[in-house]
Amino acid sequence: MVMRALCFLLALAVLPGAALAEAPQGEAPAPDPVTLKADWWHYFAAGEPDDAALAARIGRLEALLQAYLDTAGVSGSGDIAARTKSLREALARYRQQRALAVARPEGVPVAAAEHYSLDAALARHQQWQALQRRTEAAREQLDWQEVVFEEARKQQSRQRSRYLDLPQDSEQRLERGLALMLSRVRLEIDRLELERRRAALRVDADQLQRLDDELQLIPGRLRIDADQLAQWERRLQRAREAVADLRAKAERLRDDSGAPARESAGDRTQARLVAAIGIEAALGVQELQVMQARLARALIAQTTETAPADAEPAQTVLDENQTLAESLQEQHERWQRVGTRIRAALGGAGDEAGAAGAARVRERLDALDRSLLQLEQRRTANQFLGGLLEARLHLDEGWLVRSWQAGWAGVKGFWNQGVDLLGSTLFEISETPVTTFGLLRVLLILTIAWWVSKGFQRAIRRVGATRGAISQSSLYTVGRLVHYTVLAVGIIIGLSSIGIDFTKFALFASALGVGIGFGLQTLISNFVAGLIILFEKSLKVGDFVELESGVSGEVREINMRSTLITTNDNVDILVPNSEFVGGRVTNWTMRESYRRIHVAFGVAYGTDKDKVKQAVLEAAAAVQWTLKGVKGRQPQVWFVEFGDSSLNFELVVWLTPEAVKRPGAVNADYLWEIESKLNEYDIEVPFPQRDLHLRSLFGVKDEQARSLIPKGPPAADSAS
Repeated sequence: MVMRALCFLLALAVLPGAALAEAPQGEAPAPDPVTLKADWWHYFAAGEPDDAALAARIGRLEALLQAYLDTAGVSGSGDIAARTKSLREALARYRQQRALAVARPEGVPVAAAEHYSLDAALARHQQWQALQRRTEAAREQLDWQEVVFEEARKQQSRQRSRYLDLPQDSEQRLERGLALMLSRVRLEIDRLELERRRAALRVDADQLQRLDDELQLIPGRLRIDADQLAQWERRLQRAREAVADLRAKAERLRDDSGAPARESAGDRTQARLVAAIGIEAALGVQELQVMQARLARALIAQTTETAPADAEPAQTVLDENQTLAESLQEQHERWQRVGTRIRAALGGAGDEAGAAGAARVRERLDALDRSLLQLEQRRTANQFLGGLLEARLHLDEGWLVRSWQAGWAGVKGFWNQGVDLLGSTLFEISETPVTTFGLLRVLLILTIAWWVSKGFQRAIRRVGATRGAISQSSLYTVGRLVHYTVLAVGIIIGLSSIGIDFTKFALFASALGVGIGFGLQTLISNFVAGLIILFEKSLKVGDFVELESGVSGEVREINMRSTLITTNDNVDILVPNSEFVGGRVTNWTMRESYRRIHVAFGVAYGTDKDKVKQAVLEAAAAVQWTLKGVKGRQPQVWFVEFGDSSLNFELVVWLTPEAVKRPGAVNADYLWEIESKLNEYDIEVPFPQRDLHLRSLFGVKDEQARSLIPKGPPAADSAS
């Protein structure tokens, strides 16, 4: 081990000097894997060296690597030899990629023709379509390769950091240096490949743009002979015959329920499904061929000299082509989804018969893919022909009309894209797809239901205002019930509009029950309590209530979750409905609006009681809240007790309905008038007082003790 270390140190001391001696005058030495610097790659990438200069630099590095392999103690390492070989091969590939990078790809020039026949126009469009597919595929592959290259670059940077952290005399520097050089060369190869692909993609994009510009010129340079009409008539006839044959084949496939016994039940079902979809796709291709022939026939009729002036038949063909294209586009997506699922479901068969059945299914899937590709090509070609026909219809119109039609077409296209986007499925409920458009429709229906409910409530209030005999609380109850009913109907109609079947909502109902049992218990309890209050009529809008919590005020609204109470200080308090059902509530105006209060007061001992009664009754009559003219409800003055300092009385008085909801102000008014009348009659309102009686003083009792107390004030001091 010691000998190997000494040999390695000797190689570190001798080999760099040998490499430096072999380098030409003014040329930097080849990078040493043991003493790599951070910018070692500039040895190969600096300047614009030709192939000979790059080959010479690579040769000097290979000589240095061979010298390491020939050194005693190093040649025995298999990892170093393998890495050296891989590095040489990578350098050779780098040289080849460098040569390819110098030769920039060039596209085939596309020259626009002076005139185009219908077949030439379709051929040019087919060329544009193939180039577009190739460009899109190349762009997707390039994007993925750029992601992979960026990750490889980060890994190479981390690998360089680990190499630089090694001590200068470490035995691992040679092996780590070779690995670092190999990863960097491979990274540069990938970079050159990316640059080459980018250049090729730019060439294809430029050529695609030129083809697109040429397609824009075709409508004005289209030249069609009337002799081509017979040719397209024959194509139309063949396409219609093919459609009839495919439809008959589809009918036979639906009627045929048998299958080879050597296939499993799963493979037989999959094979029949793929066969049915394949026939549908082929039928779609032939229907597009029929439409293409009809478009060509309409275009020929509009282009020739004998073309009719009426453009309505051509516009009808255009509309039918658009409808067919949209229908087949939806079916195309469905066929693709089914094919993908069946391909994913095909697994390794356990026996020979199962493997054979799966192989036949895969063959039919490949045929389906080819039919779908042909379907897309035909659909795009028909759109191109439709564009030619539409341009021909508007060719003789003025620029203002064409601009208006182009703008309107853009608006319609934008509208169709928006409709497609809103029609995309967001999620599914009970296998019913829910789209953005469906959710907007539900919101619109709920909004309409809300405004209808508000309209009913306003109508009910107007009826109550015009007919005073109807109870306002009853009208409020009816309004709330109508509100809840209209909203419930709106929710049902809204959900039904997106295809949700309420007969299959058992799972949703059970989930709702679990939600009520946990998170929605309080909300549902308050809602049910609100319904009980409305139906029981123990609490109405306009009642003056007092709760156990001390809250008192007038009921203004009875809502779904809470009841709004406004205090006499004009403070709005929201009280949960369950508090009215489960707690004790004092309703001052439940049955009638008349209420009796007791106003307590006191007078001094020795006051004439009749005089007090007369004064207080006059005070009660002077207050505006006193109920008057009702038999059995006149004000009364009660003598209630002998107090410590006064004779205690109560004014018992019935109030008018307006005073019931103002207890504080009413009580203050009565106290004010009572105090005024007592002063008017010179009746004393006493304050608390105590009499002190002495039984003994300094050992003397009774009269003798009282005689010791001075009768008058003490004599004034002579000095004062």
